[in-house]
Amino acid sequence: MNIQFSAEKMNKVNEIIARYPEGKQKSALIPLLHLAQDEFGGWLDAPVMDYVASILDILPIEVYEVATFYTMFNTKPVGKYLLEVCHTGPCMLNGSDDIIDYIKEKLGIGAGETTPDGLFTLKPAECLGACGYAPMMQLGKTYREHLTKEKIDQLIVELRGASVN
Repeated sequence: MNIQFSAEKMNKVNEIIARYPEGKQKSALIPLLHLAQDEFGGWLDAPVMDYVASILDILPIEVYEVATFYTMFNTKPVGKYLLEVCHTGPCMLNGSDDIIDYIKEKLGIGAGETTPDGLFTLKPAECLGACGYAPMMQLGKTYREHLTKEKIDQLIVELRGASVN
């Protein structure tokens, strides 16, 4: 498989790298990983990370270290809908553990797993910075707040319906 950014994305890559002084192109790593994850199916496998390393002229291990450290990067395939449920202090105190357990039961998957139809992946997340709306989750670029079992049921129906259309 030939891994290569589209022309549009490659223009964005060059724009991002140009923000940093000569010899400091590694500073562009996190934004480039976001672009790569978006461009190559929602996750970063070793060949994609190697490609990013080659663009930045850094060692592949430098890319792997960043991609595996930050929870915003996926190093294995994920479903069309990534349900990232906060499970840190304030959310836990407001029932995020119960919400995570309910999603596991409802979808028949464990944390870090994807449903057989490829629609949903459940991923416990570190603090998402919306403690006043706990328990909450990130779904793509949006937050779902004050989660209840009923809201989870409604969300799953909504997302399954969107996948049919």
